[in-house]
Amino acid sequence: MRAVRAWIAAHPWTARALLYGGAILVGLPWAFSVVMTGTMRRPAEPLPAGWSEVALRSADGLALRAALRAGDPARPAFVIAHGLGDTLDSFLPLGNAFATRGHTVLAVDLRGHGGSEGGLTTLGGLEQRDVTAGMEHLRQQGLARSGLVLFGFSMGAVAVLHAAADQPDVKAVVAECPYDTYRDTIAHHARLFYGLPRWVPLIPMAIRVAEWRAGFDADAIDSLAAARRLRAPLFLIVDGLDRRMPESVVRRILDAHPGPKELWVADGVDHVGAQFHAEYPARVAAFLTAAGVWTAP
Repeated sequence: MRAVRAWIAAHPWTARALLYGGAILVGLPWAFSVVMTGTMRRPAEPLPAGWSEVALRSADGLALRAALRAGDPARPAFVIAHGLGDTLDSFLPLGNAFATRGHTVLAVDLRGHGGSEGGLTTLGGLEQRDVTAGMEHLRQQGLARSGLVLFGFSMGAVAVLHAAADQPDVKAVVAECPYDTYRDTIAHHARLFYGLPRWVPLIPMAIRVAEWRAGFDADAIDSLAAARRLRAPLFLIVDGLDRRMPESVVRRILDAHPGPKELWVADGVDHVGAQFHAEYPARVAAFLTAAGVWTAP
């Protein structure tokens, strides 16, 4: 220790350069990774009448909160996944619309949100395991004998796209404002919110730290690859005022899916705002009818 202090005293400017350089090389990527993996948890709310709380467990051992409204097993069951910083409670009114037509509905609090365990987010990567846990629960309970329909919003849209890939019993997927790939969306948000160009080394460094902290593979979070493996009809929704997941990003996913597929731009609404658009019920109903899911109640 004396030798170190002596060296610092003899080379003060070099020591300062090493200190500041270390802060930049380690501190900034770490700080950005904290932003990238933060969940912004909101507390869970009491469930309204008609809904029952269900305890799920993800493949990696997290206890998850879900809300179930059981319906007719002869109709496809719906699974709903929310976005970052939200909870399943925000989407129970949407679930009620499906339940009134006789469908089973399961809404899931994704990891690190609402009443589910976990303290970090992977923006849909590991969250696909939470959606899969919900799908498996419905299958095991005999509520998915007629197949599954997956609804996802933002982070939840990425999660359902990945969870639906290669699943023969998924009858339709509705994804509002998903992103294309993890690396691309981080670069896009870094430019959008911080003015950082894509080539800045801080971005891949922060992603690497986030991978280490949250235990995921950024390259595996690829909605384009998931869409190519999706066997079901796909309805993609773009929020017209959304700068985070603009039409150009969502269209990349549309182009990757072999079809049937449809894209709707909900004009005048921002991120995850399409369900409040006047055309939303009719647009969703038309897609689900064409997919063979929506039948007379």
